[in-house]
Amino acid sequence: MATLGLDEDELKSVEQLVARLAQLSSSIQSLKMDLLKSNPLPHPSSLQASAQILQRNLQTVLDSLSENADLFSRMALHPATNYPGRTQEGVLTQLLRKKLEPDVEELVADGREAARLATSEGIAALQDIWDDVRQWTHERIATYVRDEAGQVFTADERALGVDSVRTGLRRALDEESDDDDDEDEDDDEDDSGEANKSRLERGPEPETLLWFASRGDFELPRNVEYERKTLPRFNCRRNLLRGLTGDRWSHRARDCS
Repeated sequence: MATLGLDEDELKSVEQLVARLAQLSSSIQSLKMDLLKSNPLPHPSSLQASAQILQRNLQTVLDSLSENADLFSRMALHPATNYPGRTQEGVLTQLLRKKLEPDVEELVADGREAARLATSEGIAALQDIWDDVRQWTHERIATYVRDEAGQVFTADERALGVDSVRTGLRRALDEESDDDDDEDEDDDEDDSGEANKSRLERGPEPETLLWFASRGDFELPRNVEYERKTLPRFNCRRNLLRGLTGDRWSHRARDCS
């Protein structure tokens, strides 16, 4: 103790910090092994509990460093004369290293930047960025509504030439909408004409053909019902069809009986 130049309390603080660092290292190694060996990964609640343990251990180390900052700043680390420097050169180099490793230094820089952004100055700078984004967005939306919303092609498509734009349509997009209305009306007329044509071109019913083959007459008696077109008897007053094409309505309700 006299060689180290430390009193009893200072030595106790050093030993306490070493124990906390060992506990933190053990927690990190345990979590690492759980992630490597578990298939599938551990439950999210287990990972959250492990993360909370690491956070508490890290906080205790930081508190100890803050409380004994003066002590650790004036301490100098030297290996003992009996330390196996040749066989443990890697460990010795790591212990005597005064600068952080590149990957660790990058992580420390990221952490310090995150801490700076969490301050009032960082929040104010972030708010300025969002204000600029909001202003630009409003201006862009206004420009689109005023100049581009009614256009068929975008500005880039017009600059490159609208002839090379693949729309997947058979007509040009610049045609008047009246042409669309005319085409729709023509299509409706064609559809209605085809429907009427299909209804008019329907041939005679099988009962009519059989009656003509046996009697030479197309006029069937009123008591002969068409099997395909006869609906239930309770609705036959309106729906019982007769004739060559099955389009003639029954004349009297008693035909249904």
